[in-house]
Amino acid sequence: MRWHDKERTKDGLLRHPADSPNWKHIDSEHPEFSGDSRNVRLALATDGFNPFGSLHSSHSTCPVLLIPYNLPPWMIMKQDNFIVSSLISGPKSPGNDIDVYLEPLIEDLELLWRKGIWTYDASQREFFLMKAAILCIIANFPGLGYAHGCPTSGDVAFPECHSETSFLRLKNGTKTCYMGHRRFLDENHMFRLDKKQFEAEEVRVAPSPRSREDILKQTENLNVVFGKDPSGNKPTKKRKKGDPPILWKKKSIFFRLPYWKDLLLRHNLDVMHIEKNVCDTIFNTLLGIAGKSKDNLNSRYDVRDLKIRKDLHPYEVEGKIYIPRGPYYLTPEQKKILCEWLKGVKFLDGYASNISCRVDVNAKKLVGLKSHDNHILLQQFLPIAIRGIFPEGVVIALTRVSNFFKIIYSPVVRISDMQQLEEEIAKTLSILETIFPPSFFDSMVHLMVHLPSQVRLGGTVQSRNMYPVERYNLKKHLYENMHLVYA
Repeated sequence: MRWHDKERTKDGLLRHPADSPNWKHIDSEHPEFSGDSRNVRLALATDGFNPFGSLHSSHSTCPVLLIPYNLPPWMIMKQDNFIVSSLISGPKSPGNDIDVYLEPLIEDLELLWRKGIWTYDASQREFFLMKAAILCIIANFPGLGYAHGCPTSGDVAFPECHSETSFLRLKNGTKTCYMGHRRFLDENHMFRLDKKQFEAEEVRVAPSPRSREDILKQTENLNVVFGKDPSGNKPTKKRKKGDPPILWKKKSIFFRLPYWKDLLLRHNLDVMHIEKNVCDTIFNTLLGIAGKSKDNLNSRYDVRDLKIRKDLHPYEVEGKIYIPRGPYYLTPEQKKILCEWLKGVKFLDGYASNISCRVDVNAKKLVGLKSHDNHILLQQFLPIAIRGIFPEGVVIALTRVSNFFKIIYSPVVRISDMQQLEEEIAKTLSILETIFPPSFFDSMVHLMVHLPSQVRLGGTVQSRNMYPVERYNLKKHLYENMHLVYA
């Protein structure tokens, strides 16, 4: 528990949460807490799942786990070290009412911060006053909204962009897309002035994250009734067109913790699910899978209505509507070759699951991919699979996406590298805007632009990932089912 202070390599690189600016900022703001290295730093993780493993049942079980960050990197995310602080179980997910269930935990955390608990140190053979603090929350994107109290969809879907979110409501596709990634580039970048590829100049600047003072001020007078309103009032209707966006659904219960306002990174974006969704979006679009591809007739109508990308506009001949081939189009023969190649790939034992079982060559699609399957496909095989099939511009853009996730998952990180990666991913997403239709850019694709800054503030992805949390839930889920069978 003192490894982070006594044995950690301190060379300016990010290897452990203690190397992150978030950890160091709390230490500088609260020297009485950082004075004893035995005081515990924690991450709080939540992830709901269906304990019965059936889509016909809507029952939800949501463990609230505490993960000690004092331990060495190779021990932090070990399941044996997880602490189950709460277990929220019910007929549906707690959603925005999760604060009600977290009340006992918050009371304990307040006690651990203000007064501490007398604890015996076996290594020193003495008692000491142990204190503890939560440094961040690990949850998927909807869970982030429930814990943080902010929307995760619509025109203010991202906490980092807040009211400055660049969104576009697609009329025919009936969905919201998020483009305009050139504003995250340097002010003098040539893409900002490129009218040929992007239809117009980009003069906007990147949105700046809200300060702690802004958040506290905006949530100060929020009156939220959890659960069913005892007064019997019906929920408020959706806001009308022209009304200001709703930035907050509640004031998070975590602001009751005295140090919460001082954290540089309170909520992590879930890299695991972002990577999975980006991989699904790419392969479903390249293979043209019906119902899942981001390129369809409605998306082409949206391109036409927006008066952009004339090469993608649908046209009518003799009563039949034709969709022009995009640069990412594959013929049926090419799709079959790609699927056969993926089905024939062999892996070392333990490196990945048997992805060949997920490839349907006859239907020319991938089915039932798990998160780690997408991890392997996107980082290792996407650049190889598309080489020689697509135009050079498409290959370069998708290879840049693959390399981005490789760098994000690096176990040792330089802050300067993350600053450079922020510029690189903004450029990559801008290039993708010239290739794919607007419907391609859903919330998960946009979140890529915010991942480097999160690594720069919170440390390596390995200590803030959902993989160990979901595997822990799966392990407990299987154990409980076996117990019921034996009973």
